[in-house]
Amino acid sequence: MSGTRQQRTQAEVRRSAWPGWIWSVPIAAFGVAIWLGIRGLVHGGETVTVTFDNAYGMEAGDTKVMLRGVKVGDVSDVALADDGKHVEATLKIDHDEKKYLRSGTKFFLRGAQPDFSDPASLKALMAGPEIVMEPGPGAPMDHFNGGDRKPALPPEHGPTVTYLVRFDGAVGALKDGAAVELRGFRVGTVTSVRLNYNADTGTLSTPVQLALDPSSLGIGTPPDNGDWRPPVNDMLKRLVAQGLRARLAQNPPLVGPSKVSLDFVTGAPDATLTDENGTPVIPSTSSSNIDAMTAKADQVIQKIDDLPIKDIGEQVHSIAAHVNAISSSPQIKDSLTHIDRSVAQIDRTLQQVSPQIGPLVAQLRQTANSADQAVAAANRTLGGDATGQNDLPAALRELTDTARSIRALADYLDRHPEALIRGKQEEKP
Repeated sequence: MSGTRQQRTQAEVRRSAWPGWIWSVPIAAFGVAIWLGIRGLVHGGETVTVTFDNAYGMEAGDTKVMLRGVKVGDVSDVALADDGKHVEATLKIDHDEKKYLRSGTKFFLRGAQPDFSDPASLKALMAGPEIVMEPGPGAPMDHFNGGDRKPALPPEHGPTVTYLVRFDGAVGALKDGAAVELRGFRVGTVTSVRLNYNADTGTLSTPVQLALDPSSLGIGTPPDNGDWRPPVNDMLKRLVAQGLRARLAQNPPLVGPSKVSLDFVTGAPDATLTDENGTPVIPSTSSSNIDAMTAKADQVIQKIDDLPIKDIGEQVHSIAAHVNAISSSPQIKDSLTHIDRSVAQIDRTLQQVSPQIGPLVAQLRQTANSADQAVAAANRTLGGDATGQNDLPAALRELTDTARSIRALADYLDRHPEALIRGKQEEKP
């Protein structure tokens, strides 16, 4: 056994393909980066450019892109266009809405212009504008032209029939996209308002183009050939013969957006649906409500202008100067000083007389009592001697009245000692 050598256990090192736990952190970070990149490519959205005439308060990261009231993107950048006349807004649209980015899609600002008929635009005036996207047909596109108001006709609008109206007077407040109403129902849209000068006649006119929606006019089923012009023309010819006229209106009056209203005018002169270069023309009438309100406002302004405001102002200024001269006159100051001295003298006299009032009143009361006693004694004497003189009762009555007067005087002086100086004053009830 001593000659046998014991074998030792030897350790063998084996190399593994796993680099170790220390490498798990960078590997995980690398995997997250790859996942975020793939997710960004899939869901990162689409970038489009929309050109506007003005920024109208748009701000990168703050202005939203809305579709049917749902946020579908944001403005990522706002910059001046190369021509220096426009503004280019870069929009980041959600990937799911990529299918709506086509040539017929419209972008417009809500809140860039106040519109009393759209409360959402008034809210946007305070919170900042938002971009509204209205999908339309066409080929995919990534560059669009935007507007500062809702387009005259939405992209998905059905067939329309075009008409012209010529108004007398100014129509500059009427904008593209304004409503055309018939008995309170919206039946069309203003698609063009322009100023036209006729060199042959030397006259100005303001033709307004309307796009009427046949489906809103209640005509009925569409024609077989799809041409709405004949049935709509026939309807308008009948209504115009009955007094239908186009007029400008505002709702609310004076402050609301301008629109075209098709109303029946009582006593309107005869008119027909005329034609101008292939486009029918609807006869118009004056905007009686607006004209009446304007006339009343002019009358009020004229009445204010007729007031002699300048003369009244000069008279008021003269009166104020006169009052100021009187108040600063030396005579007024001397009079006030004299009155102050007189009042002070009266106060001093009252202070001197007041201690003497008490004894005087007591003496008057004593005199009255003595007179009463004398009268009583005389009455007793008369009662015991029936042969007294006839004039003695009269003397006694006078003595009684004297005593009563003395007593009244004593009472009055007791209440009003200042009467010795100022005289008797009328007592208030």
